[in-house]
Amino acid sequence: MELNQTSICYYDKRLARISTCTESTDSIVPDTFPDIGRVVCAYGTAAVKDQGPQSGRLLISGTVQATVLYEPESGDGLRRLSVPVSFAHIEECEGMDADSVCAVICHAAAVDAVAVNSRKLNVSVQLIFSIEGYCKTACEVTETVEIPHVELLSGMQTVTLVDQARAYPVTVLDDITMQDAAGLSLLHTSCTMRASECRAMHGKIVLKGEADIRCLALQEDDAIRVLTSSTPFTQILEMPDAEEGDAVNAQLCVREADCRLEADGLLSYTVSANAVICIRRTKAIRRIDDLYLPGKALQLQEDKIVLHSMPPLVPFTAEAAETLQTAQHVSHVVSAEAFCCGAKRGTPDELLLTAAVQVLYLGDDQQLCALQRMLPLTMPCTAAGEVSQIELSARASSAGEKGILLSVTAAGMAAAEDHCTFRHITAAEAGEPQQDRSGVTLLLRYVDKEQPLWDIAKSCGTTMDAIRQANELAADVSSVAGTMLLIPIQA
Repeated sequence: MELNQTSICYYDKRLARISTCTESTDSIVPDTFPDIGRVVCAYGTAAVKDQGPQSGRLLISGTVQATVLYEPESGDGLRRLSVPVSFAHIEECEGMDADSVCAVICHAAAVDAVAVNSRKLNVSVQLIFSIEGYCKTACEVTETVEIPHVELLSGMQTVTLVDQARAYPVTVLDDITMQDAAGLSLLHTSCTMRASECRAMHGKIVLKGEADIRCLALQEDDAIRVLTSSTPFTQILEMPDAEEGDAVNAQLCVREADCRLEADGLLSYTVSANAVICIRRTKAIRRIDDLYLPGKALQLQEDKIVLHSMPPLVPFTAEAAETLQTAQHVSHVVSAEAFCCGAKRGTPDELLLTAAVQVLYLGDDQQLCALQRMLPLTMPCTAAGEVSQIELSARASSAGEKGILLSVTAAGMAAAEDHCTFRHITAAEAGEPQQDRSGVTLLLRYVDKEQPLWDIAKSCGTTMDAIRQANELAADVSSVAGTMLLIPIQA
C-alpha cells in the first residue's frame, strides 16, 4: 500500500468581523475655561497603539482623542475641550498566535458628551473595529491510494489559497498650505487610505495609493470649515516569495493620524498605517471521492481536511438614501460622516448595513447643532460573495421643513469564498472477503432510474470496466437508466 500525500501550507482567514465596544471617562473643565452651558457636538479620532495576536486572541489597545465643542453659560463664543479616552478590546479567535497577520481598522464612530454639571463632562465613545486575521496553517491531503485492484473515484479540485500574508508599516507625511485657512483651529481629523495599485515583481511588492485627510476647523467667528487634502504615495516592500504575475491584494489600515494646523494655514500631517499584503495562488488538488476493493472490505483511517478557498477580491460600490427628521429646519449642512458598524447579505443582490451617522448643521437661527444616529440601510449590490473592507462616505442636504436627506456610499471588496473538503487517509488495508455469493459469477439487474455505474459496481463487488465490457458500453459511460445489465462478479 502506498498513500501519495500532498503537504499544503497557507494562511487561513480565521477572523473576519466588525466589532464594537464603548469606553467612557469623566473630564473636569480646566480652570481657565468658562462653565458649560450647552454641549454642541463631540468628535473623536482613534489611534491604535498595539494590536497583538497571542494564544487564541487579538488584543487591540489605544487612545481616542475626543474633542468636545460647547457653548459657555455666558454665551461668549464656542469653546473646545480635548479629552483623551483609552480603550482595550479583545477578539477571541481559535488558532491565533504570535505569527498571525492581522488587519485592524479602528474608528470612533460616535462620541457622546454629557454635562454632569457646569464643570464636569462625561464622555462616551463608541468604537468600531473592522478586523481580519490570517493564521498560518499546514495540512496534508491524500491525492491517490496505490493498493492492488483498488477502485478509486477522484477528480481535480481547484482552490485559491492565501499563500503569503505579511504586514508592513507605512508612513505618509505632507505639508500643504490650505487656502483661506489662516487663523483656524482644528476640531477633528479623520484619515482614510486606499490602494490604487498593488503588484508583485521579483521579490518585491509595488504599492501605490492615496492618503485622504478630512478636517473640521473652527474659525474665529465660530463658523466651522471642512478642509480636505489628498497625498499620493508609493511604497516598495520586500517580499522574497513574490513572483511576477501573482494575484496581490493590499489592505491599508490607518493606525494614527497626527495633524497640525499652523496659524498661517499650513496643514502638516503624518499618517502611520499598516499595509497587509496577501498573495493568492491557485492550486489544482486531486480530491478522492470514494474508493473500494472489489470483493473485499477496505479498512481506512482518515481525517477530513477543509481548505478555505479565497479567490481574488473585486471592488464594489453601493448606495442608499435616507431622510432623517430633525427638531428644526436645517438651513445649512456643515458636514456629514458615516461609519460601517455591521454588514451582511440580505439577498444575493442586496446588502444590509448598519451605519453610525453624524451630521453637523445650522438651524434657521444659525445655531450649530449635531445629529447622531445608528441607521439600518439596504443597498443594491450585485457583487458576488461576502463583502469586506467597507468604507462609507456621506453627503447630506436639507429636506422639507424639518429633515435631512442623507446619501451614503459604501465602497469595499467582495469575493465568493468557499470551503472545500478533502480526505487525508493515514492508513488503508484490505480486510476479509465480503459475503459469499455461493459461486455466483454473473448477476442480471434491471436499472430503471438513472444510476451511476460506480454505485452499481461498488454494491456488487465488481468494477465499472467489467460492467462496460460485459454490456458493450462505451468507455466514457458513467451512468445508465432503463436498461438490463449483466454484472460480472469478481471471485
